[in-house]
Amino acid sequence: MRLTDVEMRRTLHTTRLEHCTVGPGATRVRKVEEDLNIGAFNLGNALAAWLAGAAIGAGFGYASANIVGAMMTAAGLALAFVTLRLDARERRHI
Repeated sequence: MRLTDVEMRRTLHTTRLEHCTVGPGATRVRKVEEDLNIGAFNLGNALAAWLAGAAIGAGFGYASANIVGAMMTAAGLALAFVTLRLDARERRHI
């Protein structure tokens, strides 16, 4: 069975954890989404630790780790905001 573009977009929009309605493969979709979420968190955590270590190693002192943490938090919030805006735009077109 081949899905049309509209059906494909609807399927993609319903594969979130709170509305997982894709049929028999729903548990597999949830697992992949959970794994991607955990992987993104771990990547951000490792990147922040590396950047803080680089800042300390460059001679900016231990307080620079706090600044790196604040910058990573701001970047994460900005990315979340952009993602929400793009998702809202996509939902208007369906």
